[in-house]
Amino acid sequence: MGNWLSRRHKPWRLSISFWTRFLPRVFLLVLPLVLVLGFSLNARAENDETLLSQSIYVAIEPALVTNYGGPGRMRYMSVDVSLRVRGVEGEQSVKHHMPYIKDAILNLFATQTTQMLDTPDGKEALRKESFEAVNAILLEEEKNSLLEDILFTSFVVYR
Repeated sequence: MGNWLSRRHKPWRLSISFWTRFLPRVFLLVLPLVLVLGFSLNARAENDETLLSQSIYVAIEPALVTNYGGPGRMRYMSVDVSLRVRGVEGEQSVKHHMPYIKDAILNLFATQTTQMLDTPDGKEALRKESFEAVNAILLEEEKNSLLEDILFTSFVVYR
């Protein structure tokens, strides 16, 4: 009978011609998949880094309304404020401390005079003071401020 494990009946032993035809085809099919996956993972990592460093605008809602001007006739102001922060971490920090931020800005608005709010320079000075106040709050509470700017998107004075 002969040895049943003779050379011609070994299924795991494939001819060289099979490997020379099969391997290049497998390589040509697998290589594009590996490249596409590699590039997509790299693009996703870059996208995540961009989200962490891009500016995000956080609106203070509703509009801040307060009286100002000292003694005499009551005067009111209504201001829509947006905070520009760096990344998702800055957005979360600002949202977490929003009541404290609103209080500080409202108290600052209440101390303004009519002469201060009549000029564009006075409004710009108020915006800068607001930035400093909010930045101080974030530094006090978080030890790191990701606040980039404060914007007044609407500024209405009622006399």
